[in-house]
Amino acid sequence: MLDILAPGLVAGLIVLAAHAPLGIEVLKRGIVFIDLATAQVVGLALILLNLWLEDPFWVVHQGVSFGAGIAIALFFRWIERVSPDEQEGVIGSSFIVTASLGLLVLANDPHGGKMLNEVLSGQILFISWADIAAFLPIYVLFMIAWFTTPRLQSGTGFFLLFALVITASVQLVGVYVVFASLILPALAARKGQGYILLRAYMSGAVAVVAAILISAVMDLPAGPFLVLCFAISAIAMRVPYRKMVSVRSD
Repeated sequence: MLDILAPGLVAGLIVLAAHAPLGIEVLKRGIVFIDLATAQVVGLALILLNLWLEDPFWVVHQGVSFGAGIAIALFFRWIERVSPDEQEGVIGSSFIVTASLGLLVLANDPHGGKMLNEVLSGQILFISWADIAAFLPIYVLFMIAWFTTPRLQSGTGFFLLFALVITASVQLVGVYVVFASLILPALAARKGQGYILLRAYMSGAVAVVAAILISAVMDLPAGPFLVLCFAISAIAMRVPYRKMVSVRSD
């Protein structure tokens, strides 16, 4: 069984490796919905592509998905410059409008429910080593750029790096897991006014391993169960810390 589950485990940990620092930056900026909005835009682009082309070439598939991700990232960066006080409102609205468009375009498609489920929940248990190899360079380049060139963590650099990682992750694990793996480990990492990246990695890694193994044994949908595990792990990480803070304050 481990041979079958190994690609999903590796994919989940690779996604976590990039999402943990990105999620912390998202919380610092106060733009929590940017991951959902970006992921949903990419998901809509993939839905439209598959409706227009029955079996698009891989290059076309990636060109459309990454093009959509970069385009929405540059739009959000523009909003940040021209109207920062409205940025979160625009990001949240972009998510709900795009999600509604996805439902509308699939309303009369006989395979619409299945397609929407794959975009939202992902198919992490069915990821192959070829899928991982195709997207691994993006995650490696991101990690190198993020930790060696701090200036890329701000301005347009942040939005472009964010778009590249999220676009790859949507295709690997789906919209729901993208959001959960960005925000919940980052919440687990919060300590006082700062964040401890190692805590995010620990919380997320426990969630990934537990979710993949348990969902396979119990025949549960892996994507939604992984989201639940991210939440449980984050709570388990935060509760002891809050109790210690409460005791010290007393």
